[in-house]
Amino acid sequence: MKKEGLHYSVRRNGDEFYRLTRKEDGHFVWTDHYGSKGGDNIALVQELEPGTNFVQAVYRLAGEPRVSHALPDYTPAPRQLPERTPPVLPQQTSEAIEQGRAYLQKRAISPEIIQRAEACGMVRYAPDGVLFCGYDAQGQIQNATRRAASPDNPVPKRDLKGSSKSFPPVLLGETNKVWIVEGGADALALHEIAKRQGDLAPTVIVSGGANVRSFLDQENIQALLKQAQSVTIAGENEKDQATQIKTDQGHQRQAERVAEITGKPANIWAPKPSQGKDIADMNERIAARTRQSKAPAQNQTHSPAGSTSRELER
Repeated sequence: MKKEGLHYSVRRNGDEFYRLTRKEDGHFVWTDHYGSKGGDNIALVQELEPGTNFVQAVYRLAGEPRVSHALPDYTPAPRQLPERTPPVLPQQTSEAIEQGRAYLQKRAISPEIIQRAEACGMVRYAPDGVLFCGYDAQGQIQNATRRAASPDNPVPKRDLKGSSKSFPPVLLGETNKVWIVEGGADALALHEIAKRQGDLAPTVIVSGGANVRSFLDQENIQALLKQAQSVTIAGENEKDQATQIKTDQGHQRQAERVAEITGKPANIWAPKPSQGKDIADMNERIAARTRQSKAPAQNQTHSPAGSTSRELER
């Protein structure tokens, strides 16, 4: 369960299944990922344990007191998932495009890389947000993650209703090198770093999280991995040791699955703690050092903290 602003996102293997919201009177309500059903805590117990009646659900929420054994027995029925409806993107207004581009440039992504991502449909825009989009083999959008452009937005990151992480955003580059990163901003930053170093940018797959592996079952994703000479999974520096262990374990499982698909070991790379949390953070720091190094000598109190070249090899 992950807190996102005023809501809680309930996930399994990185994919969201339920979303909880606490009302003003203190009680919680929920909806499933597709928005097709929801209700209060009693309805959630009945959702998780099909066949549970109202009284049984109340006892379950109360911690199954001793009298619960007298309640009628029931046999859970197989759970039928509702049919998913792909996400519907909001209209791209000129204002949304301008705001989204400004947000990306503020995060040290150049207009050239932004245009590259827009051209392939990986980046689109919504009011106060950048959308990182994934498509199926027929070119239909199946996944869209919205990254808020305003820092005061209470929900900085949110999957659009109907999104499936089985269809990851892909930023195409040279085919013999493939990277798997967690977020769309990391993919853009990876291309930005390659451009700054004068290298060819790799093809980048956006997993959506360290514990997400469903995208690795897609035939088009497997084709990208099989034709690559090297596959690198980007790690991240987490806020505490417990989270770091879980994240590292998730990336290791991704690497094992990639090895099953390609027959070759996958690399796992992570920035040093001094370089930032992830590739996007690292790119912003590189850009800041570059700006500092270009500033007039009289405005500098010390030298930049290192060269920007070959950052991904350190």
